[in-house]
Amino acid sequence: MNTKLRRTSFVVVVLVLVGALLQAFGGDAPARSNREGRLQGTWRVLLNPRNCQTDAPLPSFFVLLSFARGGTLTEVMNAQAFLPGQRTTGLGVWSHTHDNAYKGVWDAFILFDSPPPAPFKRGMQRLMWDFEVDGDQMTFAASSQFFDANGNPLFVTCASGAGTRFEEPQDED
Repeated sequence: MNTKLRRTSFVVVVLVLVGALLQAFGGDAPARSNREGRLQGTWRVLLNPRNCQTDAPLPSFFVLLSFARGGTLTEVMNAQAFLPGQRTTGLGVWSHTHDNAYKGVWDAFILFDSPPPAPFKRGMQRLMWDFEVDGDQMTFAASSQFFDANGNPLFVTCASGAGTRFEEPQDED
Protein backbone atom coordinates (compact mmCIF):
# COMPACT_ATOMS: atom_id res chain seq x y z
CA MET A 1 0.00 0.00 0.00
CA ASN A 2 2.86 2.36 0.77
CA THR A 3 4.23 1.97 -2.79
CA LYS A 4 0.82 2.65 -4.30
CA LEU A 5 0.41 5.83 -2.20
CA ARG A 6 3.87 7.05 -3.23
CA ARG A 7 3.13 6.39 -6.91
CA THR A 8 -0.21 8.22 -6.70
CA SER A 9 1.44 11.17 -4.91
CA PHE A 10 4.14 11.31 -7.56
CA VAL A 11 1.56 11.34 -10.37
CA VAL A 12 -0.40 14.14 -8.66
CA VAL A 13 2.75 16.25 -8.21
CA VAL A 14 3.74 15.75 -11.86
CA LEU A 15 0.25 16.72 -13.06
CA VAL A 16 0.27 19.86 -10.90
CA LEU A 17 3.69 20.88 -12.27
CA VAL A 18 2.63 20.23 -15.87
CA GLY A 19 -0.54 22.27 -15.30
CA ALA A 20 1.48 25.14 -13.86
CA LEU A 21 3.87 25.11 -16.82
CA LEU A 22 1.01 25.03 -19.33
CA GLN A 23 -0.64 27.95 -17.56
CA ALA A 24 2.60 29.98 -17.62
CA PHE A 25 3.58 29.25 -21.23
CA GLY A 26 0.43 28.12 -22.99
CA GLY A 27 -2.92 29.52 -23.98
CA ASP A 28 -3.45 32.89 -25.63
CA ALA A 29 -1.48 34.95 -23.09
CA PRO A 30 1.07 36.33 -25.61
CA ALA A 31 -1.76 37.55 -27.88
CA ARG A 32 -3.38 39.68 -25.17
CA SER A 33 -2.44 43.31 -24.76
CA ASN A 34 0.09 44.15 -22.10
CA ARG A 35 -1.12 47.46 -20.68
CA GLU A 36 1.04 47.42 -17.57
CA GLY A 37 3.92 49.53 -18.88
CA ARG A 38 5.97 46.58 -20.10
CA LEU A 39 8.16 46.78 -23.18
CA GLN A 40 8.03 43.13 -24.28
CA GLY A 41 6.32 42.67 -27.65
CA THR A 42 6.49 44.28 -31.08
CA TRP A 43 6.10 48.01 -31.66
CA ARG A 44 5.45 50.27 -34.67
CA VAL A 45 7.63 53.34 -34.19
CA LEU A 46 7.89 56.68 -35.99
CA LEU A 47 11.48 57.91 -35.73
CA ASN A 48 12.25 61.63 -36.03
CA PRO A 49 16.04 61.92 -36.53
CA ARG A 50 17.98 65.15 -36.27
CA ASN A 51 21.53 66.43 -36.45
CA CYS A 52 22.85 66.32 -32.87
CA GLN A 53 25.00 69.46 -33.27
CA THR A 54 22.58 71.76 -35.13
CA ASP A 55 19.26 70.14 -34.10
CA ALA A 56 18.27 70.29 -37.81
CA PRO A 57 15.58 67.69 -38.56
CA LEU A 58 16.21 64.80 -40.94
CA PRO A 59 13.45 62.88 -42.79
CA SER A 60 11.23 60.78 -40.50
CA PHE A 61 10.70 57.06 -41.11
CA PHE A 62 9.10 53.98 -39.57
CA VAL A 63 10.74 51.20 -37.58
CA LEU A 64 9.50 47.86 -36.27
CA LEU A 65 11.03 46.89 -32.93
CA SER A 66 10.50 43.50 -31.33
CA PHE A 67 11.47 43.02 -27.66
CA ALA A 68 11.70 39.36 -26.64
CA ARG A 69 11.45 37.84 -23.19
CA GLY A 70 14.97 37.48 -21.83
CA GLY A 71 16.23 40.83 -23.13
CA THR A 72 16.95 40.45 -26.86
CA LEU A 73 15.60 42.76 -29.53
CA THR A 74 15.24 42.85 -33.31
CA GLU A 75 14.82 46.01 -35.37
CA VAL A 76 13.83 46.59 -38.99
CA MET A 77 13.66 50.08 -40.52
CA ASN A 78 12.65 51.61 -43.83
CA ALA A 79 14.79 54.76 -43.83
CA GLN A 80 15.03 56.15 -47.35
CA ALA A 81 18.52 57.41 -46.53
CA PHE A 82 19.78 53.83 -47.03
CA LEU A 83 19.88 52.18 -50.45
CA PRO A 84 18.04 48.85 -50.82
CA GLY A 85 20.12 46.12 -49.18
CA GLN A 86 22.65 48.57 -47.77
CA ARG A 87 21.79 48.07 -44.08
CA THR A 88 21.09 44.82 -42.25
CA THR A 89 18.44 44.18 -39.62
CA GLY A 90 19.50 45.42 -36.19
CA LEU A 91 20.08 42.93 -33.36
CA GLY A 92 20.75 43.73 -29.72
CA VAL A 93 19.61 43.74 -26.12
CA TRP A 94 17.21 45.65 -23.88
CA SER A 95 16.75 45.99 -20.12
CA HIS A 96 14.45 47.57 -17.56
CA THR A 97 15.92 50.63 -15.83
CA HIS A 98 13.13 51.79 -13.46
CA ASP A 99 9.33 52.16 -13.29
CA ASN A 100 8.14 52.13 -16.95
CA ALA A 101 11.58 53.04 -18.36
CA TYR A 102 13.85 50.82 -20.44
CA LYS A 103 17.01 51.06 -22.50
CA GLY A 104 18.14 49.23 -25.61
CA VAL A 105 21.40 48.91 -27.54
CA TRP A 106 21.76 47.21 -30.91
CA ASP A 107 23.97 47.05 -33.98
CA ALA A 108 23.33 46.84 -37.72
CA PHE A 109 25.91 46.46 -40.48
CA ILE A 110 26.26 48.93 -43.34
CA LEU A 111 27.24 46.62 -46.21
CA PHE A 112 28.47 49.14 -48.79
CA ASP A 113 29.22 52.86 -49.21
CA SER A 114 26.52 55.27 -50.34
CA PRO A 115 27.32 57.31 -53.44
CA PRO A 116 28.34 60.90 -52.60
CA PRO A 117 27.15 63.10 -51.00
CA ALA A 118 25.43 60.57 -48.65
CA PRO A 119 27.53 59.98 -45.53
CA PHE A 120 27.12 56.21 -45.10
CA LYS A 121 30.27 54.09 -45.36
CA ARG A 122 30.67 50.32 -45.10
CA GLY A 123 30.88 49.50 -41.40
CA MET A 124 28.43 49.47 -38.52
CA GLN A 125 25.66 51.49 -36.90
CA ARG A 126 25.20 51.28 -33.12
CA LEU A 127 21.84 52.50 -31.80
CA MET A 128 21.16 53.47 -28.17
CA TRP A 129 17.58 54.22 -27.16
CA ASP A 130 15.83 55.12 -23.89
CA PHE A 131 12.14 54.13 -23.82
CA GLU A 132 9.21 55.21 -21.65
CA VAL A 133 6.15 52.94 -21.87
CA ASP A 134 2.58 53.94 -21.02
CA GLY A 135 0.25 51.00 -21.71
CA ASP A 136 0.30 50.39 -25.46
CA GLN A 137 2.15 53.66 -26.22
CA MET A 138 5.85 54.50 -25.99
CA THR A 139 8.07 57.51 -26.38
CA PHE A 140 11.84 57.45 -26.75
CA ALA A 141 15.03 59.45 -27.07
CA ALA A 142 17.81 57.95 -29.16
CA SER A 143 21.29 58.33 -30.55
CA SER A 144 23.07 56.45 -33.28
CA GLN A 145 26.80 56.14 -33.90
CA PHE A 146 28.26 55.19 -37.28
CA PHE A 147 31.64 53.47 -37.61
CA ASP A 148 33.72 52.59 -40.68
CA ALA A 149 34.83 49.02 -41.43
CA ASN A 150 37.88 49.49 -39.16
CA GLY A 151 35.76 50.63 -36.20
CA ASN A 152 36.68 54.32 -36.52
CA PRO A 153 33.82 56.67 -35.53
CA LEU A 154 32.32 58.63 -38.42
CA PHE A 155 29.36 60.63 -37.06
CA VAL A 156 26.44 60.60 -34.62
CA THR A 157 22.73 61.27 -35.12
CA CYS A 158 20.05 61.89 -32.51
CA ALA A 159 16.33 61.15 -32.62
CA SER A 160 13.08 61.07 -30.73
CA GLY A 161 9.72 59.59 -31.48
CA ALA A 162 6.74 57.56 -30.41
CA GLY A 163 5.39 54.09 -30.97
CA THR A 164 2.31 51.90 -30.63
CA ARG A 165 2.23 48.28 -29.57
CA PHE A 166 1.66 45.99 -32.57
CA GLU A 167 -1.41 43.89 -31.84
CA GLU A 168 -3.73 41.58 -33.70
CA PRO A 169 -7.08 43.26 -34.38
CA GLN A 170 -9.74 42.04 -31.96
CA ASP A 171 -12.98 40.53 -33.24
CA GLU A 172 -16.07 42.67 -32.64
CA ASP A 173 -18.38 39.61 -32.15
